[in-house]
Amino acid sequence: MKNEKRKQLLEKFYNKCKQERLSVTPQRLAIYHALIDSEDHPSPDTIFKRVKSDFPMISFATVYKTLETFESKGIISKVTALHKTLRYDSLTTQHHHIVCIKCKKIIDLKNEELDSVAVPSQVTNDNILVDYSIHFNVICAECKNKK
Repeated sequence: MKNEKRKQLLEKFYNKCKQERLSVTPQRLAIYHALIDSEDHPSPDTIFKRVKSDFPMISFATVYKTLETFESKGIISKVTALHKTLRYDSLTTQHHHIVCIKCKKIIDLKNEELDSVAVPSQVTNDNILVDYSIHFNVICAECKNKK
């Protein structure tokens, strides 16, 4: 991730924590760093493994609860229903995903045409649309070229 983008995400993190009256503890900051320093939409387990080296006393439950808190406060977003595992994303603005069904890699996709897709009436008739994300399930180039 480019330094400028990382700086913007950290500034947004601090501001959102202040707004939500959420203390920025070293552990919370490390968990957020582990998330923004990766582009692979890590699972709670992956984040736990990345943070554990700097915080050997941290528990998986702490990481999981922290991620849930961040998500409930709008600091991060969940990328759900992918390969039966929970994955997180530091990008909370409207975007979509390309998902490899073999290696489970997730790639962010920003596309204005997809952002303006007409939502079918079956979705909005009896429901209140909050947000949407389109997922393209693919076999990525790396997996396609593996024999």
